[in-house]
Amino acid sequence: MPSVETAPPEPNIEAQQGLHPPIETQSHLSTVCLAGAPNAGKTALMNALTGGSFHTANYAGVTVTLSRGKSKAEFGPQVLLVDLPGVHSTSAVSPEEELSCRVIEGRHHSVIPEVLVVAVDATQLERHLKLASFVARQHKPTVIALTMMDLLPRMHQTVNVRKLEKALGVPVVPVDGRTGWGAAELMAAVHTALASSPSRGSALANVSEEPVSAYAAIRELLTNSEAVINRNLFVLADDSFTARIDGVVLHRVFGFPIFFAVLVGLFSSIFWAARPFMDLIDWSFSQTRFLLLAVLPDGALSHFLADGIVGGVGAVAVFFPQIVILFFLMTLLEDSGYLARGAALVDKPLSYLGLHGRSFVPMLSGFACAIPAVLAARTIPSRRERLLTIWILPLMSCSARLPVYALLLGALLPGAAWKAGLALGLIYVASLLTGALVAGLISRFILRRRTASLLAMEMPVYRKPLLKPTLRMTWSRSSAYLRKAGMPIVVISACLWLLSNFGLGSRQPAAVEAARSPLVTTSDLDHSFAAQIGQTLEPALRPMGLDWRVGVGLISAFAAREVFVSTMAIVFHVADDPDAQQQAGLLDNMRTATFSGTSNKIFTTSTILGLIVFFFFSLQCLSTVAVVRSETNSWRLAGLQLLFYTGIGYLMSSALVIGLRLLGVD
Repeated sequence: MPSVETAPPEPNIEAQQGLHPPIETQSHLSTVCLAGAPNAGKTALMNALTGGSFHTANYAGVTVTLSRGKSKAEFGPQVLLVDLPGVHSTSAVSPEEELSCRVIEGRHHSVIPEVLVVAVDATQLERHLKLASFVARQHKPTVIALTMMDLLPRMHQTVNVRKLEKALGVPVVPVDGRTGWGAAELMAAVHTALASSPSRGSALANVSEEPVSAYAAIRELLTNSEAVINRNLFVLADDSFTARIDGVVLHRVFGFPIFFAVLVGLFSSIFWAARPFMDLIDWSFSQTRFLLLAVLPDGALSHFLADGIVGGVGAVAVFFPQIVILFFLMTLLEDSGYLARGAALVDKPLSYLGLHGRSFVPMLSGFACAIPAVLAARTIPSRRERLLTIWILPLMSCSARLPVYALLLGALLPGAAWKAGLALGLIYVASLLTGALVAGLISRFILRRRTASLLAMEMPVYRKPLLKPTLRMTWSRSSAYLRKAGMPIVVISACLWLLSNFGLGSRQPAAVEAARSPLVTTSDLDHSFAAQIGQTLEPALRPMGLDWRVGVGLISAFAAREVFVSTMAIVFHVADDPDAQQQAGLLDNMRTATFSGTSNKIFTTSTILGLIVFFFFSLQCLSTVAVVRSETNSWRLAGLQLLFYTGIGYLMSSALVIGLRLLGVD
């Protein structure tokens, strides 16, 4: 329960009755911007006001660009809400801070705020009100949203909202963005501010721009108004819950083992926890495929729908529960505040490798998707360290790689979920270490460091994650994954089925005896269009120990890595076995697949490990290439990154396969 001595302000009836100019039209919604320091709770507040699912986390640097949304209709006339990136300092040392300052000062070309809502952490009033004074000096209607009220009892503090509002001279509304408490009252205050003229007499607007004088003036305001009662002047030392946990997880000896144990435990749990849901999805797609074949007339169309569309999509969809569980567990760690400790732990090792401690946040985001991770690199103030971070982000094992790893580990380690989970955890840890190694080499020989940079990161207190926001965020990330990967999987699965079941009539075995053969006809796999395309690639695949069928999968994975799984299901004809479920049938066919005309198996220990290494390094995401180009303004860098990682993946995979075979491992 938030600690306040007065009730939240009553909704302004006049504003609700129509004194405020009409803003309901789509063409002209009033613009209200949410500003504040990083990790002040702006984005959680944005979600509460709009009903959206923008990414939130209990650490700084999550919001790096402008997020827009309309306020909920239940809060009265709708307004356009714009969530600004957090601002540490108005001197704007990083791109996202500079962006926020331009919007606040009215210098942005398209976002002109009519009201500014400043999210202020109630447990750190003095520091956060410094930014609020910068906002107040713009002489625009301003409302302060007082967040983190639930933490006040732990800090042995009390805030009198009425006294604070009177002392500052601007409306102050206590809110909790995670639960929505106070959101209606905040929107009422926003509507009132829209209907009124900005006051130039607020105490905040008169605070000096000089930092020392500003903090002294704010401290005097808080003291004289008696708005804050602090019953413990040694808050940090006495916050026993956070301090006690940090004493263990940030310990110089136990910190790293705990960190790696958490990561390995997280990824290991993906396998066993997802298994019942994977079996259910697998069964559902298998039954749908059988139903289509039973209902529709036998022919190419029925097999196209059943085997091409349903079979191809089902081969990837079966791994969706693992992705949902991955996002759920990562959201729990983010909201608890533990992942911010990860940044503090790796700051020193990263600094040896030329990276900034803030690089950890983009690297962590890269485990979900490289695109937001590249955007998150904006929080790194040094251009050199920002470019270095962007360069290594493709090495982070994103969620698109998860179905591929799960399939290959399932083929390599059958019947042992804990072994596959442990191997997956090691792959994710290895991606961090490899990224650090690559950064170290580049920093040592190419982008040499001129000055040392320091990590200044606010360490959040531990908070108990709330189930509803966690589930909402999990679904938001998971559904975004479906939207991004769904259409490429359907389209490429359909194309591959057609390519692998049709071919030129002149190339069919029966064409020799027939007088005339059609230009295009149904075909077995070895004489299909897919075979013609894949066989041209086969010489390049020999060092990796693969045949043309796997090569088709590798090429198709450039559209979306997950497509590799559906390609394997189509080219190895899982549908030919009517008794097998989708995933089990695919694994069985992969284990028994042989090179054409021989008894040599394709998927051996060495080739499966080689494939894992290829996907580990290879940059098979054209969307990431486009975002890197946009963020660096350099096609040269984006193209070089694509060639570098794909080339490294090919060379490392080939070297591993050849080396293992020389050692007798096959």
